[in-house]
Amino acid sequence: MLSIAVLPFIIIIPNYKKETEDLDNEILNDEIEKNNILQSASTDYSGSEDKGGFRIVEYIVRPGENLSSIAENYGVSMDTICGSNGLRSYDFIRSGICLRIPNKDGMLYRMKRGNNITSLARKYRVSLEKIITENDLRNPDFIAVNTEIFIPDAKPLNIIRGFMWPVTGKYITCGYGWRKDPFQRINREFHQGIDIRSRYEWIRASKYGKVTYTGWLGGYGRTIVVAHPGGWKTLYGHLSRIIVRRGQYVKQGQPIGKSGNTGRSTGPHLHFEVLKNGQHKNPYSYLKKVTGIERKME
Repeated sequence: MLSIAVLPFIIIIPNYKKETEDLDNEILNDEIEKNNILQSASTDYSGSEDKGGFRIVEYIVRPGENLSSIAENYGVSMDTICGSNGLRSYDFIRSGICLRIPNKDGMLYRMKRGNNITSLARKYRVSLEKIITENDLRNPDFIAVNTEIFIPDAKPLNIIRGFMWPVTGKYITCGYGWRKDPFQRINREFHQGIDIRSRYEWIRASKYGKVTYTGWLGGYGRTIVVAHPGGWKTLYGHLSRIIVRRGQYVKQGQPIGKSGNTGRSTGPHLHFEVLKNGQHKNPYSYLKKVTGIERKME
């Protein structure tokens, strides 16, 4: 009889401990990289550069031109052009009109009866001294009606005070604080933002500010950081598309990208963070409830 040798059956068990350690290190490195970016002065808010003496250029809008390209050509924000010319829309501008464009970010303002410089400085949150210096005012307590002055760094007031919801929907799938690691349920981690359900939808700037970071950020995928006056920053992660560039100023509610599923993600959504002077805050505490203005935008 022919004998058959029976070989031992060997089960190869993957080294789960090593894989777990590698993933832990990857997550830790992503958090370190992200926080280094957010703490860096390179992502802080800054106003536009001082461009010497103040002057105004008059420009006739040509057919097919848009406000964004004109603002870029003159090195000022769209807010500066809108505020200085009383424009009501950032999206449409009629050809043939004459725009008065300052060479610095701010607003041209024509004094009205009852106005005074102090109240304007308070309204637009601008230094009184800067207004006086920029306009070479010899007697700031008396400025004639219809006198045109330049308010440096002023911009049309935000659509709403505080922070706007960055997406149309407001369903939070994961809140701020301690949670179970979605990839390793036995571990706990501190979630520094909130996750908002959003399936490849437009993301909007939560508040007026300057884009200070765009690009791939490890497990956060395609990411945008916007810095805001007063030491605030917002972060938008897992995006599928980015349509703004570093150094660009964005108005509150302006589209900046699309939500997605890039990086280490369990499905399409927006990861959203808010910081004040380098410290993470619970975004939900600062996001405003739905208002009539927001409903119109949505």
